[in-house]
Amino acid sequence: MSKINLTQIMMQKFSLELNSLLAMENSGIERLRSRIKEVSLPDAKQRMQQHIEESMVHQKRLQQLVTSIGGTPTTEKLGLPLPSFPQPMLDMMNNTMTKQEWELKKSEFDLIVERAEVVSYLMAIQKCQMAGGQFLNAVEALALNMKDEAQMADWIQKNSPAMLGKLWP
Repeated sequence: MSKINLTQIMMQKFSLELNSLLAMENSGIERLRSRIKEVSLPDAKQRMQQHIEESMVHQKRLQQLVTSIGGTPTTEKLGLPLPSFPQPMLDMMNNTMTKQEWELKKSEFDLIVERAEVVSYLMAIQKCQMAGGQFLNAVEALALNMKDEAQMADWIQKNSPAMLGKLWP
């Protein structure tokens, strides 16, 4: 295989990788907008709004990266890693949990999603570093996105005790 073909293949793979991250951000923004409507705690609502703004910057960075390697940025949405409860368990939860308990449960889901985003960015950065060359140009943007995701996850984790104190029965 010629070097040109290998480079083209790597560019296509990397474009797919970046578009996967973009699809994750697209889904994340949609989820955050929905969550803001559900959240009763003002500080959580404010932090989620801030994270939407950060995520929109993430989208722009990813779109620029995809375009810079000759790809087309996606508008698709990725399925987020959310728990799927067995139906009998979900029925019991729906019949017994209060709105506040669901808010706490969904904050657990928020933390799962944010940590998954951190892992996704970390793996993309490692792939860039392994590929080297022009792929290293994406590391800074991906690292900035990962930092924001980690800060959001840390915020949720740090504020969980206060949320629990305000929402637990």
